[in-house]
Amino acid sequence: MRRLGAPAVGSLLLALLAGALGGWPPGPWRPWERGLEQQLLQLRGPRPTPAAVVLVAIDDATLQQGGWFVSQNRGQIPPWAQGIGTLPWPRAAYGLLASRLREAGASAVAINVIFAGPSSLGPGDDAAFERFLQRQKGHIALAAEMLEPQDAATGSGLTLVRPDRFVAAIGGPDQLGLTNTIPPSPGQSALHPEAYGRGLLPANQVEPFPSLSSTALRLAGRRSRQDDPRRALHGYGPEGSFLRLPAWEVLDPERWQRHPRRASVRGAIVLVGPVVSQGESGNPSPFGPLSGLETLATATANSLQGDGLAPWPADPPLRALLAMAPLLLVGGLALRRSALAWRLTLVAVALVLQLGAGLLVLSQAGLWLPLLAPSAGLVLMGLLYGGDGYLREERERRRLRRTFERYVAPSLVAEILADPRAAEGMLRGRLLPVTVLFSDIKGFTQLTQRRSAEGQIERHVSQLNRYLGAMVAVITAHGGTVDKFIGDAVMAVFGSPLGRGAQQEAEAALRCALAMRQALRELNASWAKEGLEPFDSGIGLASGEVIVGQIGSPERLDFTVIGDKVNLASRLEGLTRSEAQPVLFDATTAELTAATVATRALGERPVKGMGAVPIYTLAVTDGELKGSD
Repeated sequence: MRRLGAPAVGSLLLALLAGALGGWPPGPWRPWERGLEQQLLQLRGPRPTPAAVVLVAIDDATLQQGGWFVSQNRGQIPPWAQGIGTLPWPRAAYGLLASRLREAGASAVAINVIFAGPSSLGPGDDAAFERFLQRQKGHIALAAEMLEPQDAATGSGLTLVRPDRFVAAIGGPDQLGLTNTIPPSPGQSALHPEAYGRGLLPANQVEPFPSLSSTALRLAGRRSRQDDPRRALHGYGPEGSFLRLPAWEVLDPERWQRHPRRASVRGAIVLVGPVVSQGESGNPSPFGPLSGLETLATATANSLQGDGLAPWPADPPLRALLAMAPLLLVGGLALRRSALAWRLTLVAVALVLQLGAGLLVLSQAGLWLPLLAPSAGLVLMGLLYGGDGYLREERERRRLRRTFERYVAPSLVAEILADPRAAEGMLRGRLLPVTVLFSDIKGFTQLTQRRSAEGQIERHVSQLNRYLGAMVAVITAHGGTVDKFIGDAVMAVFGSPLGRGAQQEAEAALRCALAMRQALRELNASWAKEGLEPFDSGIGLASGEVIVGQIGSPERLDFTVIGDKVNLASRLEGLTRSEAQPVLFDATTAELTAATVATRALGERPVKGMGAVPIYTLAVTDGELKGSD
């Protein structure tokens, strides 16, 4: 059975955590969810409002118009403008306003004002208002309010404030509607007003009471297309998004008769109420504070269109599964390939698709998918994959470093590891132009046998190690790579794993051969003082293309070179004994170094397995190259 790695286990744990947060969010998590919801709504921007909801606002312009009549006409104020310059308005003005709207074809008019107790302007004002209401009986909804002077949590002391005098005039108590709403708590969206009358009140053993929005809808012959008590308000935009008519323009008969938007009232639900100087004290929404009238319009429009906000799925276990789904999908696909780019692409695509789907469903259907938990989980999953990729890359870098440090000069290791992919390609194998150098000690086998017989093995090994150490130092100094030791022989490669050009590598190899001869002379001088026998060496070089890579069995791999040029260099080193030349090289090496090295052709010589091969040696006798250091 395949063992799961740390990223797979981490992905599974993140999926489980996202499921728990998505299905059963703790208290501190909910405000963050609502914050993301509001950000998406702001990203979507305002949306069209239904033409069936129209506002008639008692706004600053209306009050200023009423004040203008008072200041300019002095006693000659038109009847419709009397008292509209300040709040509270005469109740008769509301009655006149409702009558004008009904005459224009409004299907229902809801007045978002509490008419409790007698009018401050006297019985005549109440009587006039009552006459207006009686003419429009069955089409006017008035506001009521539930006061909570004691304990709103238990419902004790609840008092219903309603316009008792006008209940009969409007057609009975079923023409009333509550203006109460449940203030949104941290982590909760503003709920539909019906959540108070048909949700909170029954939960506290109080008879349910419809909201003003619900009553207006019923009077207009409409029905809600959603379960209002379970829906949150789904805003349409900032304050002023709905079609809004200043109240004074409706009251002024001449202006109203020729008003360009008078036709928009026909068949609409018209909501009437004050919206003056809301400032920052209105009801919160993603688009800024809304007045009570705009909030009432939002609730009414949500009911008409059935697009109020609601979580989907509603059941916590199903929400948990939906929150887990994108993480499980990404985690499963990530197991197919370990490449960091593949995994991060999966995370990014899943994150974009999830947020896009959430925004689409939220905008079109008003359904709130669990987004924050899986989004946070995907971000953490991306960090997990990134961290794992970094650690894997570091492990691979250390592995490559350990591998190349066995074969390559330390100065080249950092350059090789600058591109780990290229370094891995070097290990797998490739064809490179190089110069191969073989160096061997002449007569070393006989010397070994004699010293072994004399019991001088430790002394013999010590001298060999000093020799090999000096040769390695020279090879490294000239940019070569020590490929292997074959007893007393040294095999070095110039141009692998990194090359400086075939000509430069060949020149470096010849300089190295001369430097090795010089280093051996210095060792022999030192050994003579110690009473040790001197060494003599032969060096063979060959240039050309060889295969470079890690070669061997899975248990034992060596980074080496193979090819005809390797064999040729070894054979040329062997010919140094019969030719009595310390350094021999092939024609390719001679051609590459012709500009800097004085060479001498020795003619063709038979080479085992290769036939007759032209060989060359150095023409100089002092071990110096032209232009060498």
